[in-house]
Order: sequence, then structure tokens, then C-alpha cells
Amino acid sequence: MKAAYDRRKANRISLRVVAVVAIALAAYIAVELATDPARAGESELSVRALFGFRVAYSDIRELRFEKGPIETGVRVFGNSAFGLFLEGDFMVDGLGKTRVFLKKPNLSYVVVQTEDRSYAVSLGSAEKDQLLYDRIKLGMSAK
Repeated sequence: MKAAYDRRKANRISLRVVAVVAIALAAYIAVELATDPARAGESELSVRALFGFRVAYSDIRELRFEKGPIETGVRVFGNSAFGLFLEGDFMVDGLGKTRVFLKKPNLSYVVVQTEDRSYAVSLGSAEKDQLLYDRIKLGMSAK
């Protein structure tokens, strides 16, 4: 009888731990979805994601704002398509192998090219993408 009581007590504790972890994870995901993962800081563009990246403004050779959706081709290496996001390395028409971070809907995007790599970032709206482009451009001019 005591063994059955101890088992029930352990099950209740385990269930509470699982519930707390699930709530914390849900809260974390909600906060991450509410904030933009791409940030134009003082000296670099950074994208916090599974296949995130950082690009120093001094390394940028070309910066473009493109209207219309980006057409990702064949996945080259690693990718993630989790809910609203598509990210990873893709072959992109006109850019070649490109590290892509797209938040749906993909209406526009920012292209960043360095000497050895291309990046494409979309934050899900033309206004946010334009603002990101403007902030990167401003950061590049301040260097």
C-alpha cells in the first residue's frame, strides 16, 4: 500500500515538472515569434536562428532590397522549415549558394553579399525588410 502511494506521489511530481517545462517552452516560443530574429546592430547584421549568422558591415560588398518573393531552389546543406520560418543553405537564382532566412509571407527580402557568401533575409513584411535594409545601409556608412 505504501509502495502504491509512493508511486502516485512520484507520478504527480513528474507530471508537475513536465507541465512547468511545457509552459516555459511555450512562453519562450511565444516571445521568440513576437520578436524579429534579424537585428542590424552598430557594427553587424545578426540573425538569431537555427542556421543564424553574423555579418560585419565592413565585410559587406553588396546590399540590395528586393521586392517580390525569393525563389529558393535546391536545398544545399541543412535546412529548417518550422512554422513561419524557412532557413538554411539554398541555391538561389542569381545568387548561387545562399544562406537564407525567410519569415512567411515572403513579400520582399534583403540581399547581403560578402566576398565569399550570399545571405537573404526576409522578416515577413516589406516595411520590416525596408527598415532592416535602411539600418544596415546606415551602419555601413558609419564605418
